[in-house]
Amino acid sequence: MRWMLRVAAVAAMLGGLVLAGCGGNDDGNDGTAQLRLINASPGYPSLDLTVDDTKQATAVTTGSASGYATVGVSSISTVITSTGSSTSLSTTTRSLTKDVAHTLVAYGWAGALKTAVIEENVAAADTGKANLMVMNLAADAGSVDIYLTGSDESLDDAVAVASGVAGGGSYGYTTLASGTYRLRVTGYGDKTDLRLDVQGLSLGSTQVATLMITHGVGSGGVLVNALLAPQTGAVVAFNNTMARARVVGSVSGNGKVTTTLDGTALLANATSPAIGSYAQVSAGSAVATVVVNGTAVTVPNPVLTAGGDYTLLVWGDAAAPQLTVITDDNRLPTVTSNAKIRLIHGVAGMSSALTLTTDFSAAASNVAQGTASPYATVAASSAMRLDVTSPLSSTALYTLTDANIVAKGLYTVFVLGDSSSPSAALRKDR
Repeated sequence: MRWMLRVAAVAAMLGGLVLAGCGGNDDGNDGTAQLRLINASPGYPSLDLTVDDTKQATAVTTGSASGYATVGVSSISTVITSTGSSTSLSTTTRSLTKDVAHTLVAYGWAGALKTAVIEENVAAADTGKANLMVMNLAADAGSVDIYLTGSDESLDDAVAVASGVAGGGSYGYTTLASGTYRLRVTGYGDKTDLRLDVQGLSLGSTQVATLMITHGVGSGGVLVNALLAPQTGAVVAFNNTMARARVVGSVSGNGKVTTTLDGTALLANATSPAIGSYAQVSAGSAVATVVVNGTAVTVPNPVLTAGGDYTLLVWGDAAAPQLTVITDDNRLPTVTSNAKIRLIHGVAGMSSALTLTTDFSAAASNVAQGTASPYATVAASSAMRLDVTSPLSSTALYTLTDANIVAKGLYTVFVLGDSSSPSAALRKDR
C-alpha cells in the first residue's frame, strides 16, 4: 500500500484521517523537489534509496532519516533496497510537488515493506504553539490513542490528543502548547492497555511535526515504538524498552507454581494447570525465579526482545520441572477474514507428540512435549471443530465441536496437566 500524504490539504485541522492517493506536481511543469528517506521498519535495519537510477540515500538505519536530495518531480522512480543489496523491496513511480521538501517513509515488517510520502509545506504554528499530526504505521497494533501529558500526570483524567487512529491511518493536525511531554500510547478506548510510555517528547515553538507510531523490533505486534519527525528537521526515536510475558504452569500432581521476572509476579502459587495473563516486563536478560511446591528451581534467565511477546511454560515432573521460553507471534493475520491458531504441549509425563486439527485438517503436527507449534492460518468460523490427538491413543485427547474462531483473532490451544488426565483450553490471545 503506497500513499501520498497531502498535509496541506487537511481541512482546517479537523483531525480526521488524511491518507490519500499519490499526489503530483500541481502546475505540471518540470522542476525539482527535496526528498529524504525515513526508515521506520523494524524488519530492515538499514535501507538505501535510489531515485531514477541514482543512489540518493545509503545506510539509513531503523529510526533515522537521511539527508535531503534534490530530485525531479514528474513520474520519478523510487526504489528502496536493503543496504548492500540490489533486490528491490519497494518500487514506485510517483510525482512530487515542485520546490517542496518531501519525506518518504518506509515502514512495515520484513517481506511487507510499505511507503508513505509526507509533503513538508505546512505553515508554521503560532508562537508558543506546535502543530502535530499522528500516523499509525503499526497496523498489527490496531487502533490506538495518543496522550501527551506532564511527566508525572495520571492518565485518569487525560484527554487523548489523537483517538482511534487505525493502522495505516492518520490524525492531524492538533495544535498544542510547545514544551516537553510524556508520550503514552494505549489501545483504543482503554487507558489500561499501555503500548508505549516514554518521557522527553519536545515540541518547539512554531514547530510542525509528525508523530509516527511504528512496530517494535519484537514480533509481539502489540507494543509499539514512535518517531517524531519535525518538518524538515531531525528525527527523534522513542523506542520501547518493554516486552510482554505470561507464565503457564503445568507440572505433575497439580503442583503449585510461582514465577517472577525481574521481580514482577507473573504467576503466584497457582495450582497446575494454570494459564497466566500477559504483563509488561523489562526487555533484555530478565532474572527469572521459579518456585514449584515451595522449592526454588534453577532456570536460565530468558532474554526478551523489546516489543516481543513471550509464554514461559513451566512443565514436567514437579520434582524436576523445566522452563521453556516460547516466542509468541501475536501479529494479526494478513488476510482480514482469517485467524491464527497454534498448539502448546505441556502435558507432564506424556512424551508422545500431539497433533491439532481444525475441521479435520492438520493445523499443527508432531508438537513435542514442552514446545509450541508454529501458527497456522485458518478461515474464521463460528463453529469450528478442534481435535487434539496423540499417536498413542485411539481417541482424541480434546475435542471442541463449536469453537468460535473470529476473523483477525489469534488463538492457542493449551494441552496441560498430567498424562493420566490431561486437560485442554482454547485461549484467544488477541
